[in-house]
Amino acid sequence: MRYIRRTIPEGFTIPDIPEWMSAVLRTRGITSVEEGRRFIRPTLADLHSPFLMPDMEKAVSMIRETIRKGNSITVYGDYDADGVCASSILTEALRDCGARVDYYLPSRHTEGYGLHGEAIRKIAGRAALLITVDCGISNHREIALARELGLRVILSDHHELPEVLPEADAILHPRVGDYPCGHLCGAGVALKLAHALGGDAALDKALDLGAIATVADVVPLLDENRAIVREGIRRMGQRPGLAALLNCSGTQAPLCAEDLAFRIGPRLNAAGRLEDARLAAELLQTHDPDEAARLAEHLEMLNGRRQALERAMTESAVTQAQSVPDFAERRSIVVSGEGWNPGLIGLTAGRLCERYHRPVVALSVQGEQATGSCRSIPGVNIFEMLTRCGDLLEKYGGHAQAAGLTVRTERIEVFRQRLDDIIRQSCDPLCFEPEKEYDAEVPFGEWDEKSVRLMDWLEPTGEGNPPPVFRIPRAAVQSARRVGRDLSHLQLSLLDGGTLFKGIAFGMGEKADHALSEIDILYRPTLNRFRGNVSVEAQISAIESAGRDSSP
Repeated sequence: MRYIRRTIPEGFTIPDIPEWMSAVLRTRGITSVEEGRRFIRPTLADLHSPFLMPDMEKAVSMIRETIRKGNSITVYGDYDADGVCASSILTEALRDCGARVDYYLPSRHTEGYGLHGEAIRKIAGRAALLITVDCGISNHREIALARELGLRVILSDHHELPEVLPEADAILHPRVGDYPCGHLCGAGVALKLAHALGGDAALDKALDLGAIATVADVVPLLDENRAIVREGIRRMGQRPGLAALLNCSGTQAPLCAEDLAFRIGPRLNAAGRLEDARLAAELLQTHDPDEAARLAEHLEMLNGRRQALERAMTESAVTQAQSVPDFAERRSIVVSGEGWNPGLIGLTAGRLCERYHRPVVALSVQGEQATGSCRSIPGVNIFEMLTRCGDLLEKYGGHAQAAGLTVRTERIEVFRQRLDDIIRQSCDPLCFEPEKEYDAEVPFGEWDEKSVRLMDWLEPTGEGNPPPVFRIPRAAVQSARRVGRDLSHLQLSLLDGGTLFKGIAFGMGEKADHALSEIDILYRPTLNRFRGNVSVEAQISAIESAGRDSSP
């Protein structure tokens, strides 16, 4: 394990705050006091005008013309949390503008990601305008079909851009043109369109869903994404569906980005993974508290089933991966299974990617075709790697770190070898060595309740703005023992200089069986409250023997 200190450019410091906070802000790309203010306290005033997005005026004009003529509009989305939230945002905004509108969410199990010809033909029979959200940028053939059938098409998406864009009537994408924030999620783009259509009232109504999707789709929590999440969290629970889901999941205020990532997002995703994504969309859009409670309870049940199925599938995938004779030398992992749930293969790929620190493709084999989900590591752009295997694939799309594909079953072995060869030839070998980043070396004696609370300024944290991590290179171990129901966690008593403190390392209980003396730790200070007393403790994320050079 390598410890890597995040690059801290020389530059400004903010008066009256600790140097470690200024250093953390600089690692996030902050170069001035004013940028620091906007980062620490993002507001709706920091949002960019939606009309800075090319084709936005054209899209708004097309929608208003369609409404004026009394024609119907169909919103075509995706089955994950981002797609469901994007579909709900735009459907609600169009209804509030007086539109005749419905929405279409494809089945993960029978259709897979993106636009589908048969669905386009059905939509053409009832609508005049098709608006995609969170999909479509790689669907040249389906966009062309829609226009041949008489549909006007507004394409809104955020996925990787192809070399040639589809010939839609209008394209809304944060990386087409010079829009200032290129890392919006699909719902973020839908939020921009809703804002352009309905003004501040439409924006305010949709911020809660924009926040959930921004966190769930793991886009960088930088620029206006920070304002979307911060302001969206403040509005969370106003709609009956989210209030019911918060209650079912035991999620209580005050909420943070982690609640959206690990409690709300997975439950919305469970609908499309196991049954029908429309269940999640109906929950988000209902005004009936009784209906909201029923749907929330159903999603809670589905999420429990999802967890059990995911564990079983992951165990099977691990066994299969390790059975490959040259497993240790491979640069990628491709696993496949007959009947694996297509809605869970992405989760399985993510588990293996985290465990082995290699890009992973998990494939659900269904007869002559296999549907796959990919998860990757820094330094391996899996979308580019798939592009170089494109002749072997039926279709593919996605991002640098996550993608989807369809491949004929007979080509899986050829694809497995081609992918591994391309990654080996193209990527730096160092990226396959696990590493942990940290922001600064801060002795534990510097922390008190006030300084720990300063870290709240960095919320929301997540992709692009991870929770700050600090390093102590030589902490003397006073005691170490296993704790937790299954004794899987490690509780430590440590001495740093003259400061004695407690630490907890989740999932590292086995280290208590080793003779620990001096250790090099990465940690985050947290506040522990017990019987009215508040103490500062360490949440430890990495442990190495002291003296080992963990830096590159």
